[in-house]
Amino acid sequence: MNRQEIVLGRVECYEASPKVWSFKKVDDIVHGMNLRLSNMVGGFPFECQDTVWKDSERLYLCGEFSNNTEEHRQIQEKLCSAKSGYAAKRWVKTPNKRAVREDFATFRLDWMLYCVWQKCLGNKDFRELLTSIPEEVTLVENTTTDNQGTADIWGCRNKALVAERKRLTEEITRQNAHLGKKELERLVNIETNKVDSIGQWQGQNNIGKILMICRNALLAGAAPMVDYYLLKRAEIYILGKKALFP
Repeated sequence: MNRQEIVLGRVECYEASPKVWSFKKVDDIVHGMNLRLSNMVGGFPFECQDTVWKDSERLYLCGEFSNNTEEHRQIQEKLCSAKSGYAAKRWVKTPNKRAVREDFATFRLDWMLYCVWQKCLGNKDFRELLTSIPEEVTLVENTTTDNQGTADIWGCRNKALVAERKRLTEEITRQNAHLGKKELERLVNIETNKVDSIGQWQGQNNIGKILMICRNALLAGAAPMVDYYLLKRAEIYILGKKALFP
């Protein structure tokens, strides 16, 4: 994807091809690379707003509960103490959906861009992973089977490709029943991700776009165009302190 074509919030349609790399699980292996790109992935700690974050998912989720209230502060503390980004979303965010900021949708894209960029700045390993992905590759979060209302906002769907990968998974499983669970899962991971040229990807793909924006910024030695004015106006509080931005 050309740098000038990356527009957040716009619905896209990508023809599936070897240059469109999709990721969903924390251990997806695509073209020999472990695409540990999901916000849920641990192992890339970084510091932001005077706090060390184990993953970018929890920093992002804290933005949903970022009013200057005791209720939101307590929810943020629970998010931070959860065992993982997935656990934070499943067991803390979901039960507290009613308390999400009413205006969150107005700044969530720039907040996500900010969160991912802070992970880039604060973790060398993540920077190296992101910049090792060829610049001509379009990154897509595969949300085909997700039923959440934001699936088409953050990722893309490609039912034809996912159906073929499912068929291939069943075939590989039948043919390799002698393998142990982990060995079989790795084989399925590698082989199904080789199937990449079926159907079309459709959705806003904002996570994929944000990753590409950050990759391009790192390669150019620049910073992404985060709307800090918008974030300042939102008056975001993180663990009792008002978030400070450039």
